[in-house]
Amino acid sequence: MTYRTRFLGAAGLWVAAVTAALLVGAFAVRDRLPDPMATHWGISGAPDDSMPFAGHLVFDLVMWLIIAVVAVVVAVRGWERRAARASAAAILGAGAAFAVGMSALTTWANLDAAGWEQARSLPVWQVIPVLALAALVGWLGWWVGNRGPDAQPEEAGELAELTLKPGERAVWVSSVRSRTLLVIGGITLLVGVVSLALQAWPPALVLMLSGLLVLALSSARVQVDERGVRTSFGPLRWPVRRIRLEQIESARVEIRRATEVGGWGYRVLPHTTAIMLRGGECLALRLNSGRNFYISVDHPTRGAELVNALITERSAL
Repeated sequence: MTYRTRFLGAAGLWVAAVTAALLVGAFAVRDRLPDPMATHWGISGAPDDSMPFAGHLVFDLVMWLIIAVVAVVVAVRGWERRAARASAAAILGAGAAFAVGMSALTTWANLDAAGWEQARSLPVWQVIPVLALAALVGWLGWWVGNRGPDAQPEEAGELAELTLKPGERAVWVSSVRSRTLLVIGGITLLVGVVSLALQAWPPALVLMLSGLLVLALSSARVQVDERGVRTSFGPLRWPVRRIRLEQIESARVEIRRATEVGGWGYRVLPHTTAIMLRGGECLALRLNSGRNFYISVDHPTRGAELVNALITERSAL
């Protein structure tokens, strides 16, 4: 049985279990809930809007199933990588905790109320523990899903010699996108939007800005030319990290994981610097200072060839 089959089987059981928990939890206290029931509270904590019991239950189920579908799509599209499986498990964990937690909080507020207007007060701060629980369960999901090896890529052959004709100029451009950061940024932004809908203004703004920042840094574009190696982030191509050609001793392709270079994002260790948006093949630069600089990017072989060719051309001048 492959990791993909195991993961999808476990994900299916988890989705079914959480769906059952939402249904059982709602119907177990059905007779003690008003209909319609309070489903929204103002800044003061007093209920200010309602929804029929059936409508609220359907809303909870649809919200959870949308989260589950997103997680399964992430897993299916990137099942060969641990990062994709871990991202999907994190979405399933955080989504389940959030859906069940908010449903339980709403149910508790309405329990034994004569009408939705008499539902318990629900101050904004009571939502914070649910968000914290979702973050914790999401982290546990990431830890559980980050099991097993990546699918092994084909062995890369030796770098072919790349010779530039006198006066010839060449440019190599490639890019990379991190599913992991896209998922983290998307979840953070989603939780921020939900917090905003619940009128939890301070945490909502922090979460939304954090989510947008992570999304902006979830992709990178790498360019190699006679000036050196230039890495720019996000759709705005900013910020930018430049390494001048005269700083580079040689280039090669290496396979690296985030754990080997200090984690995701821009990492600086005593002898290594890395721009790590996903595990796998990286453009590895050996700098004259003795440091190694790793950039996770798609199809880095030609980029390494061009760097070496440019260094050779420069040394011949």
